[in-house]
Amino acid sequence: MFRDAPLRLFVPGLLIVCQVLVAAGEATAQSRALGLDVSAWQGNISTSSWNTLHNVNDRDFVFIRSTRGGTTGYYNQNDPNNNLGGNTLSQRYDDPYFAQNITRATNAGMLAGSYHFARPDIVANTGADEADHMLQMAGAWMRPGYLLPVLDLEAGVSDRSNNDMAQFAVDFSNRIHEVTGLRPMIYTSGNYANYLQGASSALQDEVVETLPYLWSARWPNQSNPDAIPIQTGHPKDSYSPIYGPWDDSPNPTHPWSFWQYASTGRLSGYNNGNSNLDLNVAQGGVEFLKDHLAPALWTGGDSGEWTDLANWNSGQTPTAPVSVRGQAARVGTLTLPEVRLPGADDTVLLDVADAAVTVTLSSGAHSVRRLIAREPLNLADGSLTIGVVPSNDSPAASLVVGAPVAVAGGELSAHTIEVESQQQLSVVGDLTFASLQLASSTSAPPASLAIEGDIVLSPLADGEAVIESFGGLSHPGVIDPGGSAYHWQVTDGAAETDVRIRAAIATGSFIKTGDGTLSLEGTTGYSGDLDVRSGGLRLDGLLLGNQAEVSLATGSLLTLNQPASADAIGRLTIDGVPMGVGEYGAIGSGALFESALLAGPGRLLVTEVALAGDYNADGVVDAADYAAWRQAATTGAVLPNETTTPGQVTSEDYDAWRANFGATLTSAGAASAIPSPAGSALVAALGCAASGTRRRRPR
Repeated sequence: MFRDAPLRLFVPGLLIVCQVLVAAGEATAQSRALGLDVSAWQGNISTSSWNTLHNVNDRDFVFIRSTRGGTTGYYNQNDPNNNLGGNTLSQRYDDPYFAQNITRATNAGMLAGSYHFARPDIVANTGADEADHMLQMAGAWMRPGYLLPVLDLEAGVSDRSNNDMAQFAVDFSNRIHEVTGLRPMIYTSGNYANYLQGASSALQDEVVETLPYLWSARWPNQSNPDAIPIQTGHPKDSYSPIYGPWDDSPNPTHPWSFWQYASTGRLSGYNNGNSNLDLNVAQGGVEFLKDHLAPALWTGGDSGEWTDLANWNSGQTPTAPVSVRGQAARVGTLTLPEVRLPGADDTVLLDVADAAVTVTLSSGAHSVRRLIAREPLNLADGSLTIGVVPSNDSPAASLVVGAPVAVAGGELSAHTIEVESQQQLSVVGDLTFASLQLASSTSAPPASLAIEGDIVLSPLADGEAVIESFGGLSHPGVIDPGGSAYHWQVTDGAAETDVRIRAAIATGSFIKTGDGTLSLEGTTGYSGDLDVRSGGLRLDGLLLGNQAEVSLATGSLLTLNQPASADAIGRLTIDGVPMGVGEYGAIGSGALFESALLAGPGRLLVTEVALAGDYNADGVVDAADYAAWRQAATTGAVLPNETTTPGQVTSEDYDAWRANFGATLTSAGAASAIPSPAGSALVAALGCAASGTRRRRPR
């Protein structure tokens, strides 16, 4: 039921979009995290020692040996050459300190995982059987919260051909994946990595695909490990062919995830610094480490609820390590991992092979680190917070939409959302984000953000949230505003602009609400109507359609950052009052009509009115409009719905009233348009009245 593909979030160069995402997130690389690896050779490591190793010696991760050899027989690690004749069959060895070590290390705050020392030097052994041995003893810890399991390959080079060695490693990984859905890492030296590179081309590719995370052993300065430049150096610096097939093109130059840089390290947390330890460094910081934790996998075979423990690998009851006759007794108390839902440090992978699965979240507040959705996700209610901020150490998006994801009444918060080509994020509800990336494609449809009801858009952490297309292909990502004018409520943060839209917006309109400011850039190509009821709306390089209807309300602000020439539109309404034809701009702009509801250097040119002659804007042309015209002729007030002489009250306005007497908005049908200009090459004209709008006095 597990899809046969590795989860690759962190290998440099694999995700084209990473540079875009990092630019939107945290651009500074973190210090490389430090760690160690231990086994029964280190004896009984106390709780206080683990605490010191983490808190004083700054060790953030550890790999712990769980097993060695296959499922049968016996191995005496004090008699590796079998001089006593007690090593039998597949030479099984269960590390008696494993369970205690992984519990104490985790309790100390370290990220911990298990490794299996492989015995391909025993020709009868198989990779699958050795994987079963590891699963028997460490399978309980192959789950979210723990580092991925590791195949330790450092034996058998004299006993197997290159192809046989590669097949052994592939079989080990395939068996782990079959049972757990995880792909293990591999620990190996340059000698063994290059031996694998001697396998067939197909097997080399299969090794790298099934064991994609490399833990490389290279000790460049055993006499003085502290002098090794572990924060800037690489295993390859002292031995060029160290990586075997893992650095073959198009893979990165330095593909390692972890580097065992010394076996002679000394740390105060272990035997007061008087004994050697294997020391390691990660090729990244803490977020890089978290990319190597086992992901939370959907193990339910069918559609179901997020909140059902049975649907997750983290919710399965762990199986205790087996007790095998002849093996050393386990040291310490056995403590198994807790059963739980995915949590704040988990990468959630919704990817089920050969099944049509929809995951529904209907209640509660949930937090995860990252989410890759390759199955449909329906956020029907409750909230989902996705916490990771993309960085150089962990560049993948917070949320990857690789299947339809619907915010259908719930709340979704994620720093960076990437909607893949031909996929859709649909929203009816609350969306909090910093960057929403819509992938372009070479063929329709591209990625889309579909608005299917009223929405609330909030910038994350008081920054500016941006919606844009990426990829530069022929079909850019698009926003579909839906078939109705839904409310787009923008919350107000610290930034001048709270939400900025650069992606194309398909045909349709929306109603802007909320105290925050929304920017529509010219790249949106927006051609619908504007209804701004509260907060700010900026048109940054965007020109509206010639028939667009613009409606403003007191308390709103429309900022026109447009070319110098006026933007011709259809109608303008302020506080429900239809304005007359003419040119409108901000106070002090020099436009014929100036309004406190407008800002910026641009201007609007109104070319239509709702009903010519309706000078009191009540929807009917009657005697009351004649009275309004007479009064305006005396006071110089601005007439709504004026079509003939913008900004002036003349007999032509009387003629328009008389011609339309008895007309109503219903009977008038199409809007009345400004008459064609006579003689002049340009007719500017915009109408106005209402709150904050005034006719500019002649200068």
